[in-house]
Amino acid sequence: MSRFNSRRDEHSPAAYDRVVDEESKPLHVASSDSENEHQTTAEIYALNRAVLKTNLYLRIVIGLLSATLFALLFLQSPATYKTFKELKKKPILKTPVPEIPMQKTIFRENELYSARPNATTDAAWDALLPPGRGFVFVPDHEKYDLPEGEDTPWGMIYSVAVFHQMHCLGQLRRFTWMFLDAIVANDTDTQRGIVKLFHEGNHASHVHHCFDYLRQTISCAGDMTMEWPRTEKDGRKFAVDGWEIPHECKSQDAIMDYMDKNHFNYSMNSMIAPIDDISKLHSTEGGEPAKPKVPPVVAL
Repeated sequence: MSRFNSRRDEHSPAAYDRVVDEESKPLHVASSDSENEHQTTAEIYALNRAVLKTNLYLRIVIGLLSATLFALLFLQSPATYKTFKELKKKPILKTPVPEIPMQKTIFRENELYSARPNATTDAAWDALLPPGRGFVFVPDHEKYDLPEGEDTPWGMIYSVAVFHQMHCLGQLRRFTWMFLDAIVANDTDTQRGIVKLFHEGNHASHVHHCFDYLRQTISCAGDMTMEWPRTEKDGRKFAVDGWEIPHECKSQDAIMDYMDKNHFNYSMNSMIAPIDDISKLHSTEGGEPAKPKVPPVVAL
């Protein structure tokens, strides 16, 4: 057996080639790993730079967009607020009535309107209605999506709700005092006259209508004013009477100005609560008119 050596001779060419291959192999693998590691490090470095660069660009873009958006909001906010305010004030229903300004009104007791009927108090209540008893001309009613109103020889007329409401309140006032006077005075003739008036006329349904109509108008207005109790003589506070409380109300001057310009000027009646068949209140059971009685003064 020949001794092992690293020299190549003619007797072992294949063995020598294998040795050469084996000796060179580790050196080749080590070199390849080193190159791969260097390449990987370079790629990671390049990737990190790209990410940082991208983040920088994104921050710049987001900052510019934010600044632009803020500037737009700052410039548009007055216009946006104005548009919102206009939309908020825009009426839901079309109306020929111009915008009525609001004003501060303090509610105060006025015994002229709470006292029993007489020439003075009746005149005060009648004066609550403008000329035309709350009816106005609306010549172009189709423009406001209004159905046809009451046709007159002078044009189409419509009732303005606030004065319809006043009329209903006037009717309730009239009949309330009428009932009280007849009951307190034990006036059986007037009591029978009231019953006849209600049965033969439409006054019962009219009074019933006014109760329900006023209920809905009060709910519709929805006055959310905060009311505080009055101060009693002993300093206590527990009863709310509504007096001396400020409210936000529509300007009565502006309302009357509209009525003056548009009212129906051919009305033959200026009473807030007329009763055409009032004579029936003073008739006897046999139908013969009795002498009218002056209602007694009732202290309430």
